[in-house]
Amino acid sequence: MENKSSSIWNRVYTCTFIGNFLLACGMSMVNPLIANYAKLLGATEVMIGVLAGMYFGIACAARPFAGPAIAMLNKKVIMLCSYSVGVVIYATYAISGGIPVFMVGRVLHGFQFAFLGSINITLASASLPSDKMGSGIGLFGAAGAVAHAIAPSIGIGLLAWGEQTFGSLKQGYTLIFSIASLCMLVSIVPCILMPYKHPPKEELAKLGVWYKNIFAKEAVMPATVSTFLAIASASYMIYMVRYAETRGIPNIGLYFTVHALTIIVTRPFAGRLIDKFGPEMIFIPCAFLFAISFVIVGLSNSLPMILFGAMVAAAGSGGSQPTIQTMCMQSVDRLRYGVASNTHFFGLDFGQFLGPTTAGIIISNFGLVRSIDLSGGRTVVFSPLYFAMIVPVFIAILIFTTGLKASRRNRIAQT
Repeated sequence: MENKSSSIWNRVYTCTFIGNFLLACGMSMVNPLIANYAKLLGATEVMIGVLAGMYFGIACAARPFAGPAIAMLNKKVIMLCSYSVGVVIYATYAISGGIPVFMVGRVLHGFQFAFLGSINITLASASLPSDKMGSGIGLFGAAGAVAHAIAPSIGIGLLAWGEQTFGSLKQGYTLIFSIASLCMLVSIVPCILMPYKHPPKEELAKLGVWYKNIFAKEAVMPATVSTFLAIASASYMIYMVRYAETRGIPNIGLYFTVHALTIIVTRPFAGRLIDKFGPEMIFIPCAFLFAISFVIVGLSNSLPMILFGAMVAAAGSGGSQPTIQTMCMQSVDRLRYGVASNTHFFGLDFGQFLGPTTAGIIISNFGLVRSIDLSGGRTVVFSPLYFAMIVPVFIAILIFTTGLKASRRNRIAQT
């Protein structure tokens, strides 16, 4: 499925780009409100963290099946089925009146994400020219960033409008989930229009037996880095609305808008730098920026300060994430892109499962916000959660630097 021209915007890439954008719109409307919705349904702090991260945990558990399926079976059929299941998932959220039904929706969401996250990036990457892999992956992430720029504010606005119009906060959430379900329904259209040619049996035979396609050992290092970055980044998505409410910061929907607009700029730019200089030169400075953002956000007491934190966080993650994705895909040949993608999402899912659960434990023990009295009558108010998230970012940097030589050898072997 390799693109023979020099263009990134071939038909396969364009269709997967549009589908991914609609997928991200639904998720970005819903995810910032998951913690508050779980609380409305009666969940404890720790249970909120578990529910928020559950679908990533389920996705991680399902990847031993998703990886071989994506590598060996018809990818277009898998893509169509995955987007169709998304319609059902958000409908399940909409009708949930308590934790048990909501939990069923989270489980289904996890199974869907196990296939959909990998299949999108696999198809997009396989259609790209080899010398534009970084640029293509950077732009592909920008689709999610555009959705992330507009959808959280839309979701928060729809929640307020639905509560006022229908006289119930629960009905406001039902409205949001229904709109997200509609996004998934529309996303089926580009899936149908996408051209696809399944590899011949002789070529697929090179993959070997199914269990050899669960993960690619060549991509383990960058996937592990993704785990620790995801642990940290999950706290921004899941707890930002509650954090702003606790600190009395208004219009927090702007945080997501500024974050996403910055990523829209940085991800394509980072992709071009990756193609020109290689991923090693980009990751470490971007990861340090990401770590600094947690200090800024953790001390924020006003909207301008937290928006500055959003810009720093986006500049860091906008450079580090496409770097890791590119390293995963370049560590194997094109036939095994599905396996490398599955390996990357193994790490990502595990981190996004651990992140909200870890955050819930931190909040239960130390609070979301607390203060320390200093000498001279001064008081420092900070977030134990966001300060703690600096630790996994530095672990990611350590793993990256330790495994860099082996990763470079794998990439050179595929060129």
